[in-house]
Amino acid sequence: MFQFKLNDEIRKQMKNPDLFIKGMEKTYWGLIIAMAGVGLMLILYFNNPENVLHPTWILLIGLGLAGWGEWQKYKGKGSL
Repeated sequence: MFQFKLNDEIRKQMKNPDLFIKGMEKTYWGLIIAMAGVGLMLILYFNNPENVLHPTWILLIGLGLAGWGEWQKYKGKGSL
């Protein structure tokens, strides 16, 4: 769904540009998953307030994936 391309100048400065691009994709997907959990919590808040904290695991999975993507971006960036 997401396709990132780096300029040639930036690509030459990075240690592993492909890992950086994969990290960027994982970060975006993690944020989308976390926001889906927030949307589900909002729906539950109005429909069934006592179960509003049940989709917390979706938030944790999304934020964990975003964190893993940030780590990959850091490792791929190198000496930029």
